[in-house]
Amino acid sequence: MSYEIDRKDIEQLLREAGCEDRFVRIFLNTMDGGSVEAQLHLLQDQRRRQLDQVHVEEKKLDKLDYLRYTQEKQLSACTKSKWEKLRT
Repeated sequence: MSYEIDRKDIEQLLREAGCEDRFVRIFLNTMDGGSVEAQLHLLQDQRRRQLDQVHVEEKKLDKLDYLRYTQEKQLSACTKSKWEKLRT
């Protein structure tokens, strides 16, 4: 079983994975003269950078979720207060 992918497919995969042009060029150059270990190292570093960015975005979403939660609680308290006033 062969696991080789041609250069054009590798470039497309890298671009679809969100890699910047600079990384794609470096990776393709490493294919020309570097070892598979060097390529794996580049991919591992790129994956780490992208995962770090995912964590940054998750933290932003957490802040939005917290704000939504507080707003929903405020709305719920306001609605409850209005109902209590109507019942008395």
